[in-house]
Amino acid sequence: MKKWRMQKLFVGLFCFALLAGACNSKGDSSVGPNTGAGPEPTNSTVLNISGNPTNNAPPDGATERNIELASALRSFADCSALLNYLRTETTERVGPYGLQDRHQPYFGFDVAQDDAAVELVTESAPVQADVGTSSESSAASSDGTFSTTNVQVAGVDEPDLIKTDGNRILAIANQHLHYVDLSGTEPAYRGSVKLNEKGWGGQEILVYGDWALVMSKAPPISGSTEDFWFTGNESALVQQVDLSNPAAMQVVATLNVEGQYLSARSVGNIAWLLITSNPLQFEFVYPSGPSAEEVAERVNKEIAASADLDAWLPAYSLERSGQSTTGLIPECTNLYTPPDFSGFNVLTVLAVDMSQPLALGDSASVLADGHTLYSSGEAIYLAESKPIRSDENDRLAQTTRSISQWRSDWLTTVHKFSVSTSRGVSYEATGEVYGHLLNQFSMDEHNGYFRIATTIGEPWDTRNSQSQVVVLAQQGRQLAIVGSVGGLGRGERIYSVRYMGDVGYVVTFRQVDPLYVLDLSDPTNPTVSGELKIPGFSNYLHPLSDGLLAGIGQQADNQGRTLGTKVSLFDVSDPANPTELDFLVFPNSHSEVEWDHRAFLYWPETEMLAIPLNEYERFFPEPIIDSAPADSTDSTDTADNISIPTTQDAFSGAVVLRANRNGVEEIGRITHLTNMARFADYNPPIQRLVVADEALWSLTNHAIQANHLESLEYETHFVFPSS
Repeated sequence: MKKWRMQKLFVGLFCFALLAGACNSKGDSSVGPNTGAGPEPTNSTVLNISGNPTNNAPPDGATERNIELASALRSFADCSALLNYLRTETTERVGPYGLQDRHQPYFGFDVAQDDAAVELVTESAPVQADVGTSSESSAASSDGTFSTTNVQVAGVDEPDLIKTDGNRILAIANQHLHYVDLSGTEPAYRGSVKLNEKGWGGQEILVYGDWALVMSKAPPISGSTEDFWFTGNESALVQQVDLSNPAAMQVVATLNVEGQYLSARSVGNIAWLLITSNPLQFEFVYPSGPSAEEVAERVNKEIAASADLDAWLPAYSLERSGQSTTGLIPECTNLYTPPDFSGFNVLTVLAVDMSQPLALGDSASVLADGHTLYSSGEAIYLAESKPIRSDENDRLAQTTRSISQWRSDWLTTVHKFSVSTSRGVSYEATGEVYGHLLNQFSMDEHNGYFRIATTIGEPWDTRNSQSQVVVLAQQGRQLAIVGSVGGLGRGERIYSVRYMGDVGYVVTFRQVDPLYVLDLSDPTNPTVSGELKIPGFSNYLHPLSDGLLAGIGQQADNQGRTLGTKVSLFDVSDPANPTELDFLVFPNSHSEVEWDHRAFLYWPETEMLAIPLNEYERFFPEPIIDSAPADSTDSTDTADNISIPTTQDAFSGAVVLRANRNGVEEIGRITHLTNMARFADYNPPIQRLVVADEALWSLTNHAIQANHLESLEYETHFVFPSS
């Protein structure tokens, strides 16, 4: 492989001298791209994208969009074809000042059924899933004596700060992985291992047997190898830790990949990591003035037309057993591109076998963006929401600088990958729906159908917005719309979504919280079964037993002003008549559950809910709830009997609740009292809660503590070493 970046440097130095001197003469025409650049497009058709398959018209408030339909994502026969394609696309977009539209607005692209599409070719053997034995099982399974990470899909584990299998607790705090042994008569802290100091931005773990994978974002990797240069972009860092000796745990291997680590999922011993990369760092030249622009553009096109694959594909470095290997991912035949150019971002699904020494497994990539991950265990869906450019938007952008006058429609693109544990990773299909996505809970797969909830309208202005749930089915390489239900929460946006088989729950909010219950039993005709409007909103919904649904969010007054964390208990046993059975409000507070579902704990054996909670000590204004101000000491909504005090003491810890058909009640609180030199009587925030060894364990960044599961009385407290 050529050291293309060094070659560019010499070209650049030469051209700077050239452009600074006699650059008034007109140069030759720019160098064109190589021929045979990529896959040939199939016959095209003109179609509309619509959230309403019955009339094929865009939803209310969305601009109708007609675009040329070519084919689904396509792969390349070999590295030569891929390289020619990348050179061509780059050369066409290079100007005198470099790749000016690297972050160009998103236009979106249509996909068609393409049964003859090229199948993904994997050159390495697919990693095989080991269902495991009783002594080597995934942390996502439980025998009912310990809790697991609160995941979206049962059996599909998600990385987190803490993992337990009932015999041990593994937790990340202060860039260390800590080990608490629960196998003896009393819990014992066995030790910790310092993780790579370069890991930052949310370290989290997956565990299988005596191996742990620690994933995190990391600073740029730079430098050179015999074959290529690392570009100095942000990297994804994966560290493998040997847990076999708890007192002497070791980081035995590290993997750096150019790009940003987004998330991961695992089933059994197979983990799938999602990494988004944009390694472009061409050393383009720049003209000294307008007269030199033509020469600069020609030179820049020459640089782009002669670059090698490492100019576009992310590089990796794997260190294990004292040896280091480097390379590029993915394999050339495993990179897919859309028919319409959608940028140079490389979105990769990378498989790792957690039961073996760290190594690169199968991977598949798409030349597109995607930042939201949903996995059913057999498929991974990667979604990205971006604005659609339209002629009207262009006109407004040219005539005004006020964002309030600039109108945009949004489109969500979804790429489906098969992640069968026996057949590796492969691209399946792509689809699009109007609107923008909230989070992973907006997506779901059930009985072969994919459901997705979006809000149509601008994220920063909900005056003309509405929400919808769209049902798609795979047809060849297309995720085709087969049904939809819209008109949800007009003038509002989605705050939470939860699917439970043939039923869906959607919460929208602006001033009040409509909870919609959806009947999804007929994928071609989803309908609204029932609706409930109450103050406040739920950011997270969790199904309980006996037809109950818990909601964690914020209480709000009639003006939409938030008042504090609200725990709602909904009775959804009658889909046509959902009711709020009971609720609790914790004034002037927030809970991490509102933005991270993994902080939520539900222990059905005792009907217990536990959430981190932070309440602030302050005097806050009298809330207006029932269109009238409350008195000076206590504000009450006479209709709903809400009591909101105007003063309170600070609290940082966790609140433990019991929820059943009798209602929801607080049964206790947990705090970690730490006397620190700079903070007297400091209560550090609790980040996670788990049940293990008949105790409720709470994790902070400083310690882990056990309280009796029933009485909540203090039992054990392990302070983590500071270094």
